[in-house]
Amino acid sequence: MRKNLGRREKVLDLLYQAEGNYLSGEELSNKLGVSRTTIWKYIKYLREAGYHIDSSSKIGYRLITPADNLLPEEIKRNLNTDVIGQKIIYYKEIESTNDAAKKLAQSGLKEGTIVVSEEQKKGKGRLGREFCSPLGGIWISCILRPDIKPTLATRATYIASLAIVKTINKLSDVDANIKWPNDILVGDKKVSGILTEMGAELDRVDYLVVGMGINLNFTLDSFDKSLHNKVTTIYHETGKKISRVKFVQVLLEEIEAIYQKLNDFEDILEEWKEYSYTIGKKVQVESSKEKVSGTAIDIASDGALIVKVGNEIRKFYSGEVSLGHSNFSSGN
Repeated sequence: MRKNLGRREKVLDLLYQAEGNYLSGEELSNKLGVSRTTIWKYIKYLREAGYHIDSSSKIGYRLITPADNLLPEEIKRNLNTDVIGQKIIYYKEIESTNDAAKKLAQSGLKEGTIVVSEEQKKGKGRLGREFCSPLGGIWISCILRPDIKPTLATRATYIASLAIVKTINKLSDVDANIKWPNDILVGDKKVSGILTEMGAELDRVDYLVVGMGINLNFTLDSFDKSLHNKVTTIYHETGKKISRVKFVQVLLEEIEAIYQKLNDFEDILEEWKEYSYTIGKKVQVESSKEKVSGTAIDIASDGALIVKVGNEIRKFYSGEVSLGHSNFSSGN
């Protein structure tokens, strides 16, 4: 039996392993070291969560069909990580996974803790924008506690964006790329966004909360029509739905693999550049102080966008970036 599973998760794991055959309450009770009444309570919880579990007083329980949601029991079953996702906090509905994750981080919850929700009512994008987060997408926040200075916190956004684009390209037929600093595009339309928030002292990061939203298994009807030329979903692009559980598992595994290279950030950045939609294009960068146009020529080792403006080379650490005539804001 897989390690790091709670008893309720182990019940589900045993039902999966039975491959449609019945397991008696006594057998489950003996394997988990709990009473048959406790087993019944676990089964009741799984049914309420959407699992179709058949039962017979004589022969026990069997799993008919799994639930179509992002329960921790589902995600952790085949998750191959040591840290990321080993603790998962699940909501059917929440205002913001980032807000919940920040409170948990402030209370001392360990690195790698994940907050995931089926939908968000007040999803957050950059600059306080609302991020459309309906059923069928991936709305997830991860707590990280890297031993770095606050000035290096943007590295988490690079890690997340690289992990997302690799996951999308691995599990779907689309070719996703990254628009600096934190948007994932399919073609020239946004399919995913990232919001990294930080708790820190002057010289060190206490925690980072990396919020990720991926438009996966829903149609464009969830968005206002005015956004249909700016955003897309994987389902809209391919006509196929991807297992959301599998997507989250692969995403968390990618995050952990890349995060382990945090101290070799130049290696991360080099791979990130392979997916860049920004480098080599004419851009307009708008900040609170100015609006400039030029050509994006590179990403600096500190994560800044390097832009050639006339005969001048400039570095930008933040701002709204428009490519050609299109503007992709970080909130949906």
